[in-house]
Amino acid sequence: MFERDYLIRLLAQAGAVLGKAAGLKDLGKPQEALQTIDEFMSRELRLRSRLAMGLTDEDLLSMLSLTGSPNAESVAIVASCLKQEAELYASLGEEDESVPRFEKSLRLTLHALRNELEAEGWDARKRAEELIASLDPYETEADTKKALWGWHEEEGRFADAENLLFELGEAGALSAEEGQAFYTRLSGMEDAALDAGGLPRDEMEEGRRQWGALTKENEA
Repeated sequence: MFERDYLIRLLAQAGAVLGKAAGLKDLGKPQEALQTIDEFMSRELRLRSRLAMGLTDEDLLSMLSLTGSPNAESVAIVASCLKQEAELYASLGEEDESVPRFEKSLRLTLHALRNELEAEGWDARKRAEELIASLDPYETEADTKKALWGWHEEEGRFADAENLLFELGEAGALSAEEGQAFYTRLSGMEDAALDAGGLPRDEMEEGRRQWGALTKENEA
């Protein structure tokens, strides 16, 4: 109970800090806002922003675990801090700092959604959509595309998932077997579900054929 109460209080504190940072941004003090966020992360999570960005997603999630799996509150806080930092860096025109933060925040948020990590007062689905919109103008990393690929499939957006599948395949970031497994899963869907996902069965089968041709070409 004590641990749960602590995490809820920490989430509230994070909300206050992010609100303060937003106010500093509005006052034209983005660097002070960035410092406020970084100091909070260091003080409360023993995790500075640059360390969070330097860790793999798996190592970062491991750091945010208390009982063997990441807790929802810590994931929500770090994802929210990185999102706001990304927005601050974007306001400064520093895309090399903002885009990677948008991406890592999105991957953490999608991890929370796919693993049903729910933090009180944190609308992960809404935040994910905001992050996706923020990243729309940019070419994202393979890890981000993979996370989005799985998320689109789970959400029934099959056409979007297939588009990412081919982007990953052309970049050599996805194996032939992973793509084949995707089409095998879709082949077991009802026609109505495929239609709703923007990928009617005949188009899905054509996509499967093209995937096979692409992976054979890559192997040649």
